[in-house]
Amino acid sequence: MGRMKPEVELPESVREEVALAQAVEEAVARVAPAQRADAADSGTAAVVEQVLTELAAATGGPGPEAAPATTMPIVFLDAFEVTQAVQDLAHSVPLISEKATIVRVYLRYAPGPVEVRGELRMARSQFGPWQTVASLGPAQLDPARSGGSLAELRSRRANLSFSLNFRVPANLTTAGTVWLRMAPGPVRRTIGTPLASLAWLPVRTVTFRQAVPLRMRLVRLRYTMGTPPVTHQPSAIDVAFIESWLRRAYPLAQLQLTTTTATATPTPPFPDDAALINAQLIALRAVDVSTGTDRRTHYYGMVADSGFFMRGLAAGIPQTPDPSIVASGPTGPSAFPWDNDGSYGDWYGGHELGHTLGRSHANFCGAVGGGSYPFPNGQLSDADEAFVGIDVGDPGNGLPMRIMGGIDSHDVMSYCDDQWLSSFTYGEVYTRLVAEDALPAGATGGPATATMLTGAEGARPLGMRLIAALNLTQTSGSIASVLPTAGGGDAPSRGTEPRETTVRILDANGAILDERPVPFQRSVLEDPDEDVTGVVDVVLPTLEGAASIELLVDGQVVDSYPVGGEPAPVGELVRADRAAAGPGGTPGGTLELRWAVPEAPPGQRYIVQVSDDMGATWQTVAVGLPEPAVTLASDDLKGDEVTVRILATTGSGTTVVRTDTVPVR
Repeated sequence: MGRMKPEVELPESVREEVALAQAVEEAVARVAPAQRADAADSGTAAVVEQVLTELAAATGGPGPEAAPATTMPIVFLDAFEVTQAVQDLAHSVPLISEKATIVRVYLRYAPGPVEVRGELRMARSQFGPWQTVASLGPAQLDPARSGGSLAELRSRRANLSFSLNFRVPANLTTAGTVWLRMAPGPVRRTIGTPLASLAWLPVRTVTFRQAVPLRMRLVRLRYTMGTPPVTHQPSAIDVAFIESWLRRAYPLAQLQLTTTTATATPTPPFPDDAALINAQLIALRAVDVSTGTDRRTHYYGMVADSGFFMRGLAAGIPQTPDPSIVASGPTGPSAFPWDNDGSYGDWYGGHELGHTLGRSHANFCGAVGGGSYPFPNGQLSDADEAFVGIDVGDPGNGLPMRIMGGIDSHDVMSYCDDQWLSSFTYGEVYTRLVAEDALPAGATGGPATATMLTGAEGARPLGMRLIAALNLTQTSGSIASVLPTAGGGDAPSRGTEPRETTVRILDANGAILDERPVPFQRSVLEDPDEDVTGVVDVVLPTLEGAASIELLVDGQVVDSYPVGGEPAPVGELVRADRAAAGPGGTPGGTLELRWAVPEAPPGQRYIVQVSDDMGATWQTVAVGLPEPAVTLASDDLKGDEVTVRILATTGSGTTVVRTDTVPVR
C-alpha cells in the first residue's frame, strides 16, 4: 500500500479568507433572493449593505458604518462593459448579433494587490437557465485601481490585464436581450484559494441588434513589369488579413466575401491612376451583376506594392445606399511603421470601403474634404476616454486581443496612425449596411444567364454601356469597356452636371452619328493639389452603322473605342501554358488560355467568366480583352477542372457565347 498524500497546512491568513468567504455566502443566503432581475444600482447597494450588516452580526465584527465596504477584505464589482469593437460604459454603441463579443468585468479589492480569476453567468431570461463561462485569463486587482466612475475606471479600461475578460458564447449573441452576472460565491486567487465576494449580486442586461451582412468581391489585381518581367499580385496573407480586419472592426458578423484575380488593364506603373482600376472594377461588376451576382455586392480592388505604390481611391461617396460605388487600394507587408502585423491592406481597405458606405474623411493628419467629426485629432474619444476600442484578435492569423485607446488610436477615415473605427463611424456604417440590406438583390439563384448581354444568341441589345476613367487635370482618359445592354441596367445616373465630358458615336467614315454630354463621377477628393480624376458610366443608344466611340474632355478627344459589326464565333479553348512547358514540363501558377477567332471584326472584345460549380454561378475575371487570350490564377480555382465562358461582343452587336471545361491540374 502506498503512502497517503500529506495534508497541506494553510496559513492563518488563508484560513481567515476561507472562513470569511463562507460567512459571506451564508449572509447572502439570508438576505438576497435566489433570483434577481436587472436591479437598479440603488437596489443592489441596499442588498449589499444588508448583507454586510448580517455578516457583522454573524461574525461579531463592526457593521458597514464602522467598517466601510471600501476597506473590507471582500471583492466588489465596479462595472460591466460589453464590447465588440468600441464601447462606452453606457453601452451607447450597438451590439451586433453573432459578432465576437467580450465582457469586461472591473473588480476592486481593498486589502492589497491580488491576481484573481472568475466566472461569468449569462442567460436569455432573468430566471435562467444560466450558462457559465470562465475568464480568458486572470485580472490584476489593486487598491489604487478602485471605483466605478469613468475617471476611476480609466486605467483599467486601458489594460486588458486589469479586468476579468470573458468571450460570450456564440449561442448567446443572437438578436435579443442577455442577462449578465458574476457567478455566485467567492472569486479565486490564481493560486486557487477563495476570496469573499459580493461582485455577483449586480445583474445587468444588454441587447444585441439584428446583424446584416457586408457582401464584398475582393479583386486581386495582377500586373507584370521590369526586366526581366516580374508578376506582382496581393498575397494570400493580404486576402486573409483584410477579411479578418473587416470582421473584427466593422459592425458586422457576416462578411460574404468572394475573391478573384484579374490582370490590371492600365500599363504599370500607375501610382496615381487608381481611377483606371476603378473603371475596370465597374466593368467587372457590371457583367457579374448581369449574370447573377447580388446587386448589393461591393467591389474592392487590391494592388500589391511590390512593384510600385498605388494610392487608394474610391469612385465616390454615395449619399444614399449604393453598393455599385467601387474602390481600390494598395497592400503590402511594411509600408507603415505602426502596422507590423504583416499586411497594411486590411485597414487601408477598410478606409476606402468606408467611402463606398457613405463615410467622408475625418479631417485630421492630412485628410481633407470631410464633414464634422465629434472627437479631437481624429481620436476615438474625447480626453476623458469615454470610448475605448478593442480588437478581439484573430488567433488563426496570429493576432492577439488588444486595446485601442481612446486617445492613442484614431478613426479609420482619418490619415492618422493606429487606425480603428470610432463609435461615430461604427454607428454610421451599421446604419448604411442596414439600408443596403433592404435593397433588392437582383437576379439570383438558378443557372446564371447573361441577362445584361441580351444580344446572346441572336437578340439585339438596346444600348451600349460605356465605362471610362478620366483625368480632367491632365486632359486624359481611357475607355475601359463598351458593353451591350438591354437598357440602363445597373449603370448609375449619378454624376456632376455634364459640362466637361462628351461622347461621340461615329460611323466607319468618321461622320458623327450622335454627340452628347455625359455625367462625370468625380473620385473621392484626396488633397487640393491632387489631379481631378473619376469615371464616366453611361448608357448610349445603339445606332445603325456605328463603328467607334470617342471620349472628349473640353472638346479634345482623349480615347476612342471600336464598336459595331457582328462578332465572330469563338473557337475551342487551349491551355497555352501547357504547350509552352513542352512534353513532360510543368506549367507555373497560372493558366494561360487562348482561343481562335478567325475573321473577327476590329471592334470585337472578349469577356471571360469562370465557374467552379459547373455554371451555377459565375465570376468575371476579364472584360474588354482585345486579344483572344487570358491568364487565370490557379490558386483562385477549386477542383481539378474549371468551367470557362467566353463572351465575344462588339459593344453594339449581338453577343457570341462559348463555354468549355478546362483542366486545372
